[in-house]
This record gives sequence, C-alpha cells and structure tokens, in this order.
Amino acid sequence: MARTALAGRSADLALAGGVEIAFPTQLDVRASDAPAGFPPQPNTWSLVREGEVLWIGPDEWLVVAAPGEAEPLVAELESRLAGGHHSVVDVSSNRVVIELAGASRLELLSSACPIDLDPRSWTAGRCAQTLFGGAQVLLQERASDTRLFVRPSFATYVVDLLLAGVER
Repeated sequence: MARTALAGRSADLALAGGVEIAFPTQLDVRASDAPAGFPPQPNTWSLVREGEVLWIGPDEWLVVAAPGEAEPLVAELESRLAGGHHSVVDVSSNRVVIELAGASRLELLSSACPIDLDPRSWTAGRCAQTLFGGAQVLLQERASDTRLFVRPSFATYVVDLLLAGVER
C-alpha cells in the first residue's frame, strides 16, 4: 500500500487548517510557446481541460490533475504539442501537496514566507515559487484555499513550521 510523505501527520495538518492532497498527477511541461489555454502571464494559473496549470517559468508550466491521470495526459499533451520544441515529464512524485483553508491561512503562511500575501494583491488565480522557512515551495491561491507544493524531503519540516505559526 502506497504511503504519502505526510502519512501520520493528518492530525497536525488539521490543526493548521490543512490537508494533504494525496498522489495528484503532476506534469512538467516545457514549450517555446504557451499551449492554448495555458497561462501566459507570470505567476498565474488557469483551469484547462487537463487540470490546473500553473505558470512556473517563462517556458514552463505545472499541470496538476487527479491521481492516476499521468499516462493519458502525457499522451494528450505530447499530441497537442507535436511539431514544436517541447517536453512533457511526469513529476508526480516530485512534490507533496498541502491544501490550507480558513480565513487565517495567508497570515499563517506569512509567518515564514517572504512574499507579500496580502489579500489585496495575493488573490485567486495567483501562484509563485518562494520559500517557506528554509523550504522551496510553490504556492497556488485558489478561490477558498491555498496549496503548497513542497519536496517530500521538506514536507515534515513545512508541517512543523505551520504548527509553530499556529502556536504564535
């Protein structure tokens, strides 16, 4: 039976208003031009047929979809991008996904994150690569929650930082 990097930490995550999104499909897409529907603007994300697509670099996007969708999505994206310079790589095991909900989630993240998470500028549809404490993370602001994408080796550290922020 597969175990996530945060197996056994669900109670701790709940104290911080979070849950782990277990085993989402994550595809790294590189292309010289933004594929149709992919966000062309820096630090934004959009919902497309394939799932949620986060802009993570001038020619790089992260596609996030339901668990088990990697193989058909890779095939679909390869077909859509055929003829142009591109790559599509399954990176589903590369990041743990933590979803934080609640009105104080941005204040909690601000306790260890250097970017401005003021709700006047950090709104739904935004994403950014940044640090949370000493861990590199990718933040995604959604309509009613914030997702943190973090490498599995830093996941426990991030949960501990979230708990420290709750205790303040």
